[in-house]
Amino acid sequence: MPDQESRSAYIAARKAGRKYLSEHGDADGYLAVLDDILKGLVIVGELNLGYHEIPLDSLAGTKTAARSNAFAGNFMPLLENDTEFAVKWQKVYSSQLQEGIREPVIVYQFLNKFYVQEGNKRVSILKAVGAASASAVLTRLIPERDEDDDDISIYYEFLDYDKRMFFDDLWFTKRGNFTALANYAESCIEANPDIQADAGELINRVQRTFRAVYKTAVTENINLTTGDALVEYIKVFGFPYNVTVEDLRRNLLNFKGQLLVAAGDIERNTLEVSDAAQPSGSRPGLFSRAPSKLIIAVAYFGTPNTNLWTAQHNLAIKRIERKYGDRLIVKRVMNLPPVGELAYRALSEIAEVKPHILFTTSPSMSTLSLRYALEHSETLVLNCDSPHEGKNLHTYFCKMYDLTFLCGILSAAMSETGTIGYMSAARSWDFSTYDVNAFALGARLINPRSEVLNYTMRGINDWAEHDLARAEFAANGADIAFCQHSPDNPLDRKAFPEVYAQLYRLAPNGAPLESLAGATLDWEPFYDKMIGDALLGRMNLSDVTQAGSPVHFGWGFQTGIMDIFPVYSVVGVAGRLLRIFRDLLKSGGLHPFEGPINDNEGNLRIEGGVTPTLMEIQEMDWLAYSVRQLNSEKENQKMLDK
Repeated sequence: MPDQESRSAYIAARKAGRKYLSEHGDADGYLAVLDDILKGLVIVGELNLGYHEIPLDSLAGTKTAARSNAFAGNFMPLLENDTEFAVKWQKVYSSQLQEGIREPVIVYQFLNKFYVQEGNKRVSILKAVGAASASAVLTRLIPERDEDDDDISIYYEFLDYDKRMFFDDLWFTKRGNFTALANYAESCIEANPDIQADAGELINRVQRTFRAVYKTAVTENINLTTGDALVEYIKVFGFPYNVTVEDLRRNLLNFKGQLLVAAGDIERNTLEVSDAAQPSGSRPGLFSRAPSKLIIAVAYFGTPNTNLWTAQHNLAIKRIERKYGDRLIVKRVMNLPPVGELAYRALSEIAEVKPHILFTTSPSMSTLSLRYALEHSETLVLNCDSPHEGKNLHTYFCKMYDLTFLCGILSAAMSETGTIGYMSAARSWDFSTYDVNAFALGARLINPRSEVLNYTMRGINDWAEHDLARAEFAANGADIAFCQHSPDNPLDRKAFPEVYAQLYRLAPNGAPLESLAGATLDWEPFYDKMIGDALLGRMNLSDVTQAGSPVHFGWGFQTGIMDIFPVYSVVGVAGRLLRIFRDLLKSGGLHPFEGPINDNEGNLRIEGGVTPTLMEIQEMDWLAYSVRQLNSEKENQKMLDK
């Protein structure tokens, strides 16, 4: 007969079960039944995985409906204290106290959850006494592949990697995360020959330690699994195969803000800056009071002699140095690699000068910048990049679509055929179509029958490909072309370092007959505003960060950061049109993307009278109705991969 201790344990467990049932209701308060879940699904196989120690937290329910109403969803008993079920439960409990539970439970695994076939009472008792895991004989059920089902697609990432591998309490909410984790593990093993484990063993070892530390360091309720969090951690800090628990805990404490952003719990705050001359009091900023000397650090990809993008930013910083004299101290880091531990060490050396602001001037430095920002909260880090969700990093960039919109207007005014060529740069960090769409919308504003031919370049500094693109334009009827210049080769263009692109009139064979205008990009207004406001103490970024949310500074045409300059021959109606629309953009009386706007398949993308946000513009992945793509989507993807 059960003893008093067993009876008391059952009464306490039943109380916990009834409480769970009352809190969750009849729909969710009972054990889930796997047989019910599988109705309508096709199971294509069963795989015997043998004996495993499984975490009790992953037990989601029971295999059949036979005992589902005897337990609450937390596996605590529900039946009256004097029932046969209660007596059996108490006997097993008493045996557990004396001998332990030696017989494994029989469990089915479906997706990332476990369902008990035999041993529901043993599981109930183990949970009642606070056990963390149970010994089980495990059978995996394999559903039919379904690309429309996220959970099944994620599950097949596991199965495609290793159909027999058992991953301990590892799951994701996003497709691709497990594949990324497996790739990280394999790269880690390849780079560290001392690791005596295959990728699956290394993943299990690392993620168990990570999960234990994560649960104690990150107590906030973040909408990510620990697997998701591990992948996000690796993106910034690298694969933690040899990281101490203390370092892992410190990194995770610094990492909370990034996890909240990655989970979508904090949204990016986008500031569309319209007028650099506007009083600073209405602007976000850096400091509550002016420092006597402002220390800034600037990290560059390449050098001014080898990279035009670096040359443009460095030229702007030099002008600001001359303007503020000894009130401004500048520390430069040249030729910084975009990724890797060595790159981060090089960037971290600037921490010795304790900069107030760090400007990282290339989108390729995004991950390095994020890690530095997480580890050096005393420094404001600003990365020159388009706005992206998912990173807790302040960014700044120009709204390039303003400039291409004006170029489209001038192109249509000068074109005789109504067909215009546009060279798009294939950028690994940003494959949006907003710039060519703005160009096409500007052209249609002048000539509603105009057509824009989009040619996506494999390498914008490949002059042979420039010739090929212009020939393609001319062969398809274009007499005007928008041609971007190389960001990597200023040696060919030292006399015009700020020219971003030019408009050319084309010969029938595609050769440029004459330049019609130059589009320019000048970063000096941005750096002058940010640094000047910091020196004057008129900036307090905390006023707009909204509990740590990242800020993007989007600098538009009105700020003077970019402009278009026609050559002397572009006069008359075309020149007047350009001045009118330039003034409308500056005054805010015109926006390139005010709806209605359809894509080139006839779908309405932007409603009439609606102006999309900067983030919505940034995420465009469609072509406007007057754009024809010259090279295929497959070719575009190859370009992006390169």
